Amino acid sequence: MSEYSVIPYNIQNLVECLSQKSLATNEQVKGKLHTRYFEDYFLALNAKTVVIEPNYVDHDFLEDYAAYYVSCFEKYCRYTTRLHFFDIDFTDADFTQILISPSAAIQPSDLNNAYLGFVIVKCLPITIIGRTCLKTYPDDNGRRSFPILREYSTNLFGIELKVQSLAFQEQDTVVAACATSALWSCFQGTGKLFQHSIPSPVEITKVATDHVPENLPGNSARALPNSGLTATQMALAVRDVGLEPYIIGTPDQYSLNSALYAYLRCHIPLILTIHLVNVNGGNEQLMGGHGVAITGFSLGNNTPVPFGPSGFLLRASRIDKIYAHDDQVGPFAKMEHIVATRYYLKTSWQASGIVEARPWFLLLPLYHKIRIPFDLIHGAAIMLDAIIEPARAIVMPTMSRVEWDIHLTTVNDFKSDILKNMKGMIPESEVASALTVDLPRFMWRVTALIDNSPNLDLLFDATGIAQHKLLVHVVESGQELSSILRALSKNIVNTKNAQVEAVFDWFKQN
Repeated sequence: MSEYSVIPYNIQNLVECLSQKSLATNEQVKGKLHTRYFEDYFLALNAKTVVIEPNYVDHDFLEDYAAYYVSCFEKYCRYTTRLHFFDIDFTDADFTQILISPSAAIQPSDLNNAYLGFVIVKCLPITIIGRTCLKTYPDDNGRRSFPILREYSTNLFGIELKVQSLAFQEQDTVVAACATSALWSCFQGTGKLFQHSIPSPVEITKVATDHVPENLPGNSARALPNSGLTATQMALAVRDVGLEPYIIGTPDQYSLNSALYAYLRCHIPLILTIHLVNVNGGNEQLMGGHGVAITGFSLGNNTPVPFGPSGFLLRASRIDKIYAHDDQVGPFAKMEHIVATRYYLKTSWQASGIVEARPWFLLLPLYHKIRIPFDLIHGAAIMLDAIIEPARAIVMPTMSRVEWDIHLTTVNDFKSDILKNMKGMIPESEVASALTVDLPRFMWRVTALIDNSPNLDLLFDATGIAQHKLLVHVVESGQELSSILRALSKNIVNTKNAQVEAVFDWFKQN
């Protein structure tokens, strides 16, 4: 029988545990960014107790072990230790009673309700944080959103425990690098969403480097050990699981926020590549490229930020922070938008100065039938808003300007939202029509909001071709915008935009 132990949670006990169950010294563990991050994170989650499960066999580490460590002269251990965290107090004796007594004061269901997740500790010298699945920060009344979570089930000596999370792990510079870890976390989400196999880190690295062994500065031409992946190699890894890589440039805050919001809302995690720059006084030192898996966002701005000459209002522009699995920091790590003399993201990285993360591009692992890109629908919404706004200012001057919510969705998510959240808010005929109409599996949902309330929903086929009119359904939650669009449709001329014309055609015919 494995000898478990139960300890009260505090950062000192966690440091001791991490060093005892790995080959890292106490000082090395204290110096890791992960330790400083976990201190704040577990404080936010109100962690109180840790159950230590030794001799745990982790599939992903076992793959890495078989591919590299087993042939090392040093005899590394193939077993790991799994640390389980709870937000209730109990002792070693209490846990024993839970296992053996049906009348224990604390029942297995109580443990499940108090479960915060687990951290796997690898018996290695430095990169000791293995597969980690932790509960997220509280949503703070809807301000924080983590759309990519999935359920992870664990069995602790027969006790079934569940946590909503997305798996994270620290990069291993021997068999993986930051891009590999970010891809691995993304595949944890897309594997369930799009039903593909989820490769281990070593499998991702081998696939990425076998076909294109790019010997560029800072990149090894060997598969193992590996120091990093190029954009081309990352794309190959995405294709290997049956998905299509799609790259979006992120030259500014608006571009980054709008794109990540649009796809995250459809439960698709994505990779953000950044340049890390250490700013010490007036000097800048490039620390290198880095990749993180974007997992959530915070709508912390009270109002949207006007965009472009027409002052277009997009809900995604309210984002003030994003959350990422940063393998060098921790899961759901906060990255805050900073706009000063230049735009950058403030991270938890530490150096002799300020470490700025300057966005480079987003890499999306997409299902092959998602063919219509965000920018096509976004451009149509901007044009439609520019036509509506002058009319609104004249005929309904007291009505607030429209705020637009644009995101990818599925037919199931759309109909579930209508049934759960909008029934009673919109006419029964609109509900019945929305629930029974035939729709494509993937759609772009463009919602026009007035004072934060939905007034109109436009659904565009995301699986079609760009030159075709893609509007497949409209839901009229209110009458204001519908009346404006019907009036405009009588006199609208050729806009040279198929999607805008499709909207006016709809209101002309309905």
